[in-house]
Amino acid sequence: MNKRVYKVLEYDKILDILSKKAVSDMAKELALNLVPKKDLKSVEALMDETKEAEGILLRFLKSPIMSFSDCGSEIKRLKTQGALNCKELLRLNSVFKASKTAKANIKRDGDGQIAILPNMADKLYFDESFIKKIDSAVLDEDRLADGASSELFRLRRAFSKENERLRDKLSSLTKSEGISKYLQDSIVTSRNGRYVVPVKAAHKKDVKGLVHDQSASGQTIFIEPEIVVEANNKIKQLEAEIHAEEHRILAELSKDAAEYREDFALDVDILSYLDLVFAKANLASQMKASPPGFNEDGVLHIKEGRHPLVDVKEVVPVTIKIGGEYTALIITGPNTGGKTVSLKTCGLFQLMAQSGLFLPALASSTLPIFKNIFADIGDEQSIEQSLSTFSSHMKNIVPILKSANKGTLVLLDELGAGTDPAEGAALAMSILEEVKNNGGYVMATTHYSEIKAFAMAEPGYENASMEFDIKTLSPTYNLRMGIPGLSNAFEISKKLGIDEKIIERAKSHMSEERARFEELLNEAAASKIEAEKKIEQAESFKRKSQSLKDKALIQQEQADKREKEIVRKAKEEAYEIVRQAKDEAEEVIKVLKKIELSSERERTEAIQTARGALDKKSKELNKDLKSLTKRKNEEAKEIKEGDQVKLIGVGTVATVLSAPDAKGMMNVQAGVMKLNMHMSEVESVLAPKKEQRIVSTKVFKSESKGKMEVDIRGMNIEEGIMEIDRFLDEVFLSGLKEVSIIHGKGTGKLRAGVHEYIKRHSQVESFRLGQYGEGEMGVTVITLK
Repeated sequence: MNKRVYKVLEYDKILDILSKKAVSDMAKELALNLVPKKDLKSVEALMDETKEAEGILLRFLKSPIMSFSDCGSEIKRLKTQGALNCKELLRLNSVFKASKTAKANIKRDGDGQIAILPNMADKLYFDESFIKKIDSAVLDEDRLADGASSELFRLRRAFSKENERLRDKLSSLTKSEGISKYLQDSIVTSRNGRYVVPVKAAHKKDVKGLVHDQSASGQTIFIEPEIVVEANNKIKQLEAEIHAEEHRILAELSKDAAEYREDFALDVDILSYLDLVFAKANLASQMKASPPGFNEDGVLHIKEGRHPLVDVKEVVPVTIKIGGEYTALIITGPNTGGKTVSLKTCGLFQLMAQSGLFLPALASSTLPIFKNIFADIGDEQSIEQSLSTFSSHMKNIVPILKSANKGTLVLLDELGAGTDPAEGAALAMSILEEVKNNGGYVMATTHYSEIKAFAMAEPGYENASMEFDIKTLSPTYNLRMGIPGLSNAFEISKKLGIDEKIIERAKSHMSEERARFEELLNEAAASKIEAEKKIEQAESFKRKSQSLKDKALIQQEQADKREKEIVRKAKEEAYEIVRQAKDEAEEVIKVLKKIELSSERERTEAIQTARGALDKKSKELNKDLKSLTKRKNEEAKEIKEGDQVKLIGVGTVATVLSAPDAKGMMNVQAGVMKLNMHMSEVESVLAPKKEQRIVSTKVFKSESKGKMEVDIRGMNIEEGIMEIDRFLDEVFLSGLKEVSIIHGKGTGKLRAGVHEYIKRHSQVESFRLGQYGEGEMGVTVITLK
């Protein structure tokens, strides 16, 4: 890629933002030097990596890459068998710890959607015993722990005791009558690592000992009393032994670390790359971006793209399409109307996508792969070279024309500007032809009507324009494909107060052909706008129809499940009745067996009692069966053609098209769908409406008008999604703009599944986790379109 274009299209600013999302210095460096790939396979691989990272982030809500150090210098030291200090050993240990965390959290999922990053993580190595050894031996960057070895523990303990004993001895000495009168202060201090007392210079000879220092004024002499010289010597000896033991421990730990020298180097490389990938996913989350698709058909179609460097509160989404029937797009419109931003959005999105970055646009956007991108954007005239605007543009365009061919995208801002309009327009048209004829794609902005007419007449070219609101005399920043920019000079002048006769006289100065051309443009633009409105209405109806169809299919599946459940329960009830009858019969048999041992009178009474019990049970059983049959028949008789019924568990109102048959089956209509259902699936029967027999298409009425939340805690992901889909349809029709889904905190799997689903839902504009007081991570708040 031409690296000059990175700055022109502000790709370098995106990389700077990306680098700040990385954890390690190595990944930050990789981000700042990220270069777009030039082949489809490599680009798709990069995008798949970012998709997997996004999926892992949704599951864990944070990057699995913890802070680690670039251990290049430490690894080089280990090659020379040099001993590392505490800080260097901790830096090495941070690599193993980061590898351990990454390996534990970057796992394959159940459906095989996450596999690339786990394959990378599998190559990471760490040694648990080495991690524990460093953690227990190294206290911080400057000090080993006392327990690094038993000998170090003994020496430091002995040093502490000797040190304390010596200080106590000196402290007593400073308070004694024989010495205290000679001291400048009754304190104990140290010089050259030995404990001393401050003696007045005049009494230097009155305190026997070694002189180590004197004050700047010469008034104080620091003397080591001879009675503590031996104790000081012992402390110095202990210090030397401690230092030797510490050196031995560090050398031993460094020797252990040297065995993993190659593992450390490989881990740093893998962790740095993984850090970069998760930085891409974090950036996508910040920009509310989606992964685009890629094609080999040469079609560039950005849908509702938002320039990532424009304030989100001000940015206006643009839809840009190049490829297929045309490979040259000419954008016209007013100054400061957004032409240049549209041009930069197209080029920047292409660079970002070919680097594996998500785009702040609809996920249905699709892009080809360009081997090179060229851009001449803005007024880049050079004062030092004394070049005019026109000369500056031509200086940039010359090398572009030499390299623009198949597989290149050329972006030209204000093509032909800065010179005579007639010559500039002619030259611009020739440049457009050169790029297009050589197989390149070109997107250019211009003010010239001649170029608009050229694009309308020639095959392979298409017009687009930035919309301008005549009423407010301001640009709307909307890009309209297929519509050339209109000439609004006369209308604007009229609104600003220019006399009508002056405007009419101005029109007379225009050539008849030019005036007719502008008139035709206005008519064509009006027709195009009206057609777009009708297409949008048709698409809206289509989406709603598909939504109703999908819902009806789900309801049919639910009905089938409920029918099977009803049959199963009926069988269980029948089995229970038979079992009870069998138990009663067994009781009778037991009684009859006892009769054989009784007198004739007793036998007669027992038989009569048993017969009475059996008759009673038989009558109860028959009564139950008749009651069940009668209730079903009555229910069947109660439901008539034309009745409105509410479907169990769905809340959808439907109209009965045919009364239940002998088996209880009936036909109902819910919206545009006709369903065959069992009467047991009806929750309630509503009175038929007199004014009509068929329910209107507004079928999905909310069971609780104004309901602003749905609780799916305890459900699995599939059940939760089905409940959310039903809920969103209801609240969408009720006109609510913000609703909540209560999914709980738990393991986070249900929350991740919900986010993955609503991210693609056609009715959802955006979503976020709940804030303090809203349920925080247990609640997702949705803004509807």
